[in-house]
Amino acid sequence: MRYCHHCNATIKGEWDQCPLCQSTLDAAVDPLLPDPYPKIPLRFNKEIVWKYLTLISIILILTFLLIELIWIGRMENLQLALFGIMSMWLSVLILIRKRRNIAKGIVYLIVSLSLLCIYLDYLTGWSGWSTTYAVPIICSFAIVSLYIAVRLVNLGVRDYVLYLLTAALLGLLPALFLTLDWVTTSLPSSLSVMMSAVTLVTILLYHGGEIWRELEKRMHV
Repeated sequence: MRYCHHCNATIKGEWDQCPLCQSTLDAAVDPLLPDPYPKIPLRFNKEIVWKYLTLISIILILTFLLIELIWIGRMENLQLALFGIMSMWLSVLILIRKRRNIAKGIVYLIVSLSLLCIYLDYLTGWSGWSTTYAVPIICSFAIVSLYIAVRLVNLGVRDYVLYLLTAALLGLLPALFLTLDWVTTSLPSSLSVMMSAVTLVTILLYHGGEIWRELEKRMHV
């Protein structure tokens, strides 16, 4: 058995990190006991995955084209929508394969990809493509990817609600880009902020209690 000093708990099974707080456990003193819970893989239907992604992609393309025509009056950024949709497909498929903690994985993807794009923009002389297009598109499609992924593998609300909240808060970051005039066109950032605001309000209205209980549990209040 192993011991977690943070939770003051003894952990049975082959754990390297505490299942409650994710802290690294002390080295085993006694022989490791078998895990008391069976390892049951998450199951999902591949056909439903393809149908879901295809339907969402068509809706997003049509929505983007409609917004382009209304907002700008012409279609000139379709490749950006296609880039975002390709990123969504890639994120969903990778995260389903690595599905032990889908929600956390998507939040990590948002942060790492956004920082990478900003760094690449800086290295190439800073034209602002990262703050104008890359970060807002990553944030927007990551929220969609997270919602699709948790639905496909039937995760419980408590398993993803904090990560969805974090993703929504990160999606508000482009509002700062708009305020500081770090963008050459406002459309991607505006869409990201609107989508994140709607997601944030929905989460707080429907899952505020679960968020509070999860925070209390993780902070040991």
